[in-house]
Amino acid sequence: MLDDYSILSLNFLSYGGIQTGDHHGMRYRMIRTGEKPDFQITAWVWPEPYCFEVTPEEKKTEAVFPFTEEGRIQAIDWMKEQYDSRREEWDNTTFIL
Repeated sequence: MLDDYSILSLNFLSYGGIQTGDHHGMRYRMIRTGEKPDFQITAWVWPEPYCFEVTPEEKKTEAVFPFTEEGRIQAIDWMKEQYDSRREEWDNTTFIL
C-alpha cells in the first residue's frame, strides 16, 4: 500500500537509504539526491517486472521534491497519482513468476 506509514521516514533517506517497493504492477523508488545543503527527494515509478537498474529509461517516470517531510508526503502523493492515473498500464504488466 502506498501511504505515509508504508514509506520509510525522511531520516532513512537522509542517511542514504533507498526506498523501493511495488504496488499492483507499479514499481517505485525514492532516494535523496543533490548536494548539501540543497538535498532533494527524487522518486521514480516504472512497470514491473524488472528492477530499476535494468528497466529502460524510457519506461521510468521521475519527479523531484524538496528534502523535507512535506516533500516526502508530496512524493508519496505523486506516486499514488501515478498509480491511479495509469492503472491500465500497471494492470497489463508482465510478471516473472
